[in-house]
Amino acid sequence: MRKHLFWIIPSIIIAIGIFSVFYQNITNASEPPDEGWSRALQIGTTTVNNGLPVQKTNDDKLIIQTYEEGQLLTKTLNNNFEVVNENSYDIPFDKWTQVFIQENNLIYHDYKHIYDQKGNIIVSDAKRFYPLKDTILYTKDNTLYKLNQVDKTSNKLMDLKDGTDEITPFEGKQGLYLMTKNSINNNVEINVYAVKAKGIEQVHQEKFTITFGQIINHIDFAVNDQELTYAFETQQKQSQGPPQFYTYYKQVTIGSNEKFPLEQLKFNDPAGNGNLSEVGSINISYRDGNPHFIFNASGYTQTKFKENTAFNIYSASMSDNGDVEVFRKSNTPDVSGNPQWLDESTVIWLDLKGESNDINVSSSKPAIVDKAPGLTMDDWIRGLGKTLGMMSMTVITISISSIWFIWPVVFIVIMQMSKSKKLDEDPPWIFYTGVGIYMLAVFIFKDYIFVQSIYLNAPDYLTFNGSSYVFILLSAMIAYIAAQSTKKTRDWNASARISCFVGAHILMLLSFFGPYFI
Repeated sequence: MRKHLFWIIPSIIIAIGIFSVFYQNITNASEPPDEGWSRALQIGTTTVNNGLPVQKTNDDKLIIQTYEEGQLLTKTLNNNFEVVNENSYDIPFDKWTQVFIQENNLIYHDYKHIYDQKGNIIVSDAKRFYPLKDTILYTKDNTLYKLNQVDKTSNKLMDLKDGTDEITPFEGKQGLYLMTKNSINNNVEINVYAVKAKGIEQVHQEKFTITFGQIINHIDFAVNDQELTYAFETQQKQSQGPPQFYTYYKQVTIGSNEKFPLEQLKFNDPAGNGNLSEVGSINISYRDGNPHFIFNASGYTQTKFKENTAFNIYSASMSDNGDVEVFRKSNTPDVSGNPQWLDESTVIWLDLKGESNDINVSSSKPAIVDKAPGLTMDDWIRGLGKTLGMMSMTVITISISSIWFIWPVVFIVIMQMSKSKKLDEDPPWIFYTGVGIYMLAVFIFKDYIFVQSIYLNAPDYLTFNGSSYVFILLSAMIAYIAAQSTKKTRDWNASARISCFVGAHILMLLSFFGPYFI
């Protein structure tokens, strides 16, 4: 055993270093989005990707929609997200079809006509279809209608202005509202209407100007008593580089003549530094009288190798004085989008994966926190893959560390070329001089290896104040024991022991720090 200590001792340390990297990666890959918040719990899959194909029923059940072989399939889930019922509907269905389901009543739109479950055309040439929780709205010939889902009759609500391509509906405790938007160049006009039993009533109109070259990608609003909050996302193309994205909002009192300017919303990244980018799918609600936002955005994550950003779900609450506090609600490496609140403590969204997309929920409810998976096979695979990728960086750091070991190599060569008889006796000073030259080079050129990225990416137990000196000296002590053990067990001369010391020291040190040299 003693004859093998020179490689057993460093190998154990190297293995500990590699395991620490793997442990850190598997911990990062499975990190919850926020303290007291569950990891993503997959409750289903769907082939639909043009929206969140989930409907909440009046008895708080969920209906998930998907399609297979041209048929609509639905699954009904209870409060524990367990499947309690499955149905299939023999209708032509693809990822673009929009469906309204209420009890046994099904109405769908294929982007041309509106049909009942038997395939009979209810409305021909309908341009837009809005299946809400208890209501169906649609547009045809630049006119907005409300469809009675029971007797299939249509009630005209209003004529839309030229250039109004879509409406934005909002169902709240006070009833149904809708917003229209008209824009010419950078001049925008919005109108908000309340849908009443006998018709429709305009409750707010506003005109504003956005920066030249920006286009509105998405708009949403919410009404609470007499308060109206709306937000929209804009995109501005650049002559060079990627487009820039902006988010604006405004809060007004319905019926007032207040002239407040638009305010730009910037959401800080709660998991990283700076602000979130490419905010999308923003959805507004009210809590305790204040606006609350949920959206997807690109923010910091440690679930990927090399890349440290991903599109995840975030929420933001606004205080009475206008301060915005941001929370992360999902932490996956996939593209997350179309978020909605199921209730005040549970979020549902879609992870886009191609042909089949995951429907996920996360929550602060203890039952869901417990039910959400711990380490999954995907976590293990991502953790292992990230570790292997990071360990490949060690090859680069070994080549850079040549600035350390070139000097003892030169010393060994000089000693080998010397023909002094005293050197044949292998005096101790040769070993200690070689080691001293190497350690001097390590401290002089320390910053070649211990670069800023290591201090940014490595865990705290590797980056405390003075950590580089501690690990250099600790590794040197272990390398010294390993190298000197060969003097008696293998009768190695000073040159061989210097090489053993240098090799063991570099490999042990870089097994801990090399993977973070990114």
